[in-house]
Amino acid sequence: MNTPKRADARQGGVPEGGGTARAYTLHAVQAVQTEPRFEFVGGSATGDRRARMAREVIAGLSRRPRSIPPKYFYDERGSRLFDAICDLPEYYLTRAEQALLQAHAGGIVQRSGARCLVEIGSGMARKTGSLLRAISARTLSPVYVPFDIAPEPIRESARGLLAAHPTLRVRGIVGDFAHECVRLSRGLSESDGPTLFAFLGSTIGNLDEAEAPSLLRTIASLMKRRDRFLVGIDLVKDPRIIARAYNDDQGVTAAFNKNVLSVLARELDGHLDENAFDHLALYDEARERVEMHLVSLRQQPLTLCSGDVRIELAEGERVMTEISRKFTEESARHMLSEGGMTMLEWLSTPEQLFALCVAERTA
Repeated sequence: MNTPKRADARQGGVPEGGGTARAYTLHAVQAVQTEPRFEFVGGSATGDRRARMAREVIAGLSRRPRSIPPKYFYDERGSRLFDAICDLPEYYLTRAEQALLQAHAGGIVQRSGARCLVEIGSGMARKTGSLLRAISARTLSPVYVPFDIAPEPIRESARGLLAAHPTLRVRGIVGDFAHECVRLSRGLSESDGPTLFAFLGSTIGNLDEAEAPSLLRTIASLMKRRDRFLVGIDLVKDPRIIARAYNDDQGVTAAFNKNVLSVLARELDGHLDENAFDHLALYDEARERVEMHLVSLRQQPLTLCSGDVRIELAEGERVMTEISRKFTEESARHMLSEGGMTMLEWLSTPEQLFALCVAERTA
C-alpha cells in the first residue's frame, strides 16, 4: 500500500500511482474552465473506463491466485480512508517522503533546471508543494501537469495551487497511468523548458517486476535530454516496521482494503458482503514486498452481474488486492536501468526508511 498518487499509489497503479473507477463523463472532463490558468488537455470517456475495469477485474478473479487491481480502491470513500491512513502513526511512508521533499526539493529543482512539473498519479497533490514552491521561485512561468485517473482531485487541488502561485499554469490530464501514460504528451510543450517528471508515494512499488520497467520506458520516451525523473521509493527495513504500516491498530487499512468490494458492487453490479471478508497484509521477506489480501470467511459466491461472472470462493481463500515492493539502492538502480533510465541521485532518510531517486533518460 503506497501513497497515491496514490497514492500510490495506494495505486496503482496506484498504487499507489494512482485510481478510482468512478464514472466521470468526457463532457465533465473537457468542460470550459472559468480559471484561465487551468485547463484539461486530455480525458477518457465513462464507458471506456468501466469496460476496462470489467475486463481487468474479471481477468484477475478468474485466475489463481485471484486478484483485484489496486487502483480500484479509490472511490470517494476509499480516497478519504487513504487520507486517514497517511496520518496514522504506523504509516511512516508519507511523513518520511515529505521530510525528504522539504529538505531536498530546492536542490533537485536547481540541479535539474526544471520549469515544468509533471506528476504521475497526482491525486490531491499533497506531495508536490515543496517542488512547486521551488520551481515557482526560479521561473516566471511555472507549469504543473497533474495526471490522475479522475478529474475531481485535479480540479480541486488546482484551486489551491493557483491561489498559492499567482503565475502558475495547470494542465490537467485524466487517465490510467498503467495504460495511458502516453497522454502526458498532450500536456507538454517545448516552450516550457526542462521538465521534472515526478512519481511519488512509492507507487512504483505497486507494480511488479515487469510492469514497473514497462511504465518507466514509456516515461523515458517522453523525456528530453535535460528532463529529469523523480521517484519516491520505500526501502527494505525491519519487517516489523513494515507490518505495522499495513496493519494499523484502528483498522483503517482493513476498511480501506474492504472498500474495493463496495466499488465492485456499485460499478459492476456485484453481490458482495464486506463483512464476509477479512483483511490480511503479509510481508514476504524473500520477495521484499507486502501483499494485501481479502480472505473469504466462508464458502460463498462472488457475483458481478455486469460481466456475467459468478465465482465460488472457498472458506479461507485469498483475493490479492495489492503488492507493495520495497527496494534497496541496488534494486532501484536495476529497475531504472531496465526502464531506460540512469540513476543520478539517491537521497534517503537517516533511518533508511525511504528514499528519493533522481534519474535521467539513458542516452
